Amino acid sequence: MAREKQKMEFRYYDIPRGEYVLAKLGKGWEQEYGLGYGRMLHFHNYLEIGYCYHGDGELIIENRSYHYGDNMFTIIPANIPHTTISSPGHICKWEFLFINLDDFLKETENDGQVSKEDMIRIINKRGTLKSKENHPILAKIILSIIREYREQSIYYKESVKGYLYALAIEMLRLDEEREKAKRSNKVNNYIKEAIQYVSDHYEEEIKIVDMAKQSGLSESHFRRLFEETMSMKPVEYINLVRIDKACNLIQKQDLSMEDICYRVGYQTPSTFNRNFKRLTGMTPYQWKGQEQQHDGILSNFNITAQPGWEGKE
Repeated sequence: MAREKQKMEFRYYDIPRGEYVLAKLGKGWEQEYGLGYGRMLHFHNYLEIGYCYHGDGELIIENRSYHYGDNMFTIIPANIPHTTISSPGHICKWEFLFINLDDFLKETENDGQVSKEDMIRIINKRGTLKSKENHPILAKIILSIIREYREQSIYYKESVKGYLYALAIEMLRLDEEREKAKRSNKVNNYIKEAIQYVSDHYEEEIKIVDMAKQSGLSESHFRRLFEETMSMKPVEYINLVRIDKACNLIQKQDLSMEDICYRVGYQTPSTFNRNFKRLTGMTPYQWKGQEQQHDGILSNFNITAQPGWEGKE
């Protein structure tokens, strides 16, 4: 039996000739959203910006689900399926702007570093949900456009045009933030593989080329990326892990220093002693003689690759 196709609505809006914005404001947009529609998605013929003054619920954009609340706003380009579903019993207050940003940008002078075509392409890439707290400038621009349409003071249409260009620029910056986060997550995943490799093999002889292979990078690229991300060379990190393990062994087991030296991956006691003193400021025997218990030395370092492996939008 053929699987039934999911229903979807096209909700068409008509922006008045000579204008770029259709504002949907007022008490009529204070309601429990999604009643009678289930989780059916819809899309529009223009960019939709929605501002939630108060509420609680779920926003679905394509196959992504978000939780929305007070002072959050959506930016959803034309033709991107989405829907808003209030939590049961929650009356949510939203107001909406439908914007023909494509035509606005095409008809606006642009001497910037990004072409009109690239601006339109970037702006229409992806829908998102943001908060006033985290993106105050974007929120202020959106609320300013809403205010202009609510009050309709003299020259309000001219004022809106200024805000629309500012909106476009902030949306470009938002995309750049996303791209930087993607690049950062990608880099951190490379470094994560190398860090895990050191954790698993610190007792053995470790070559930098092996760490690079584990990360799927050339040795030269890996060395540069590791140092830029971790603020230390790969060999320095290997020594850091080995001496940290040695500190824990000295505390918890009654072993000779020579035995500890080999257990943490050093080939000679002299290399072990030299690295131990360089990182702790004392010899292994001095460390053992300290009355104060230590947790190792990794806690003294800011390992910058560890946070943020699981990127979040």
